[in-house]
Amino acid sequence: MARFEEVQMKLAEAAKKYLEIFNMQVFIEQFTLDRECKFFLTLPEMEPPFPLSATLSMTFDAFQTGMSLYEEDAADEGSPDVDSSVELEFTIMLPVMEGHPDIEGLLAEIEEEYPDTDPILSVREIFHSDEPSREYELSYYYEVEPQELVDGELYDEFFEELKGILELIYRRTSDYIDHSWYRGDE
Repeated sequence: MARFEEVQMKLAEAAKKYLEIFNMQVFIEQFTLDRECKFFLTLPEMEPPFPLSATLSMTFDAFQTGMSLYEEDAADEGSPDVDSSVELEFTIMLPVMEGHPDIEGLLAEIEEEYPDTDPILSVREIFHSDEPSREYELSYYYEVEPQELVDGELYDEFFEELKGILELIYRRTSDYIDHSWYRGDE
């Protein structure tokens, strides 16, 4: 099994080919040694603050971390009967929008063009003194088998697909983006 750092670097290399990484975080749980890596991504032509962004999360639990450290010993004893695949979670934060864009239509279009993603739409309604607003997120997951963890071509496919989804979302929502939210009242 590949080490956490190897997978993290392969993901970063593939992501930089298609998108801009504007932040990266690594978390290590003090007691269990679970490790999580998050990449914060946006389209290359966007400027901060980013109205459209995505997050990729990858977690190695304590067992996977241990397996990656002692894989030579595990190879001698044969392959363990436990699942050591890694789940990649992609979350796309849609822009803050005015009006009523057809989000369900957009979701259907993404499902049609990218059927492997099987996206899940989350809606958070925010109530404040003015008019209520909504925030939208799309999430989808890929499970990567241990033998594919350092496969750069597989990650290229994932990030090329993510870039296509982000471009599609931006094209469909650009007329609805509440730019005052990102740039101050203009």
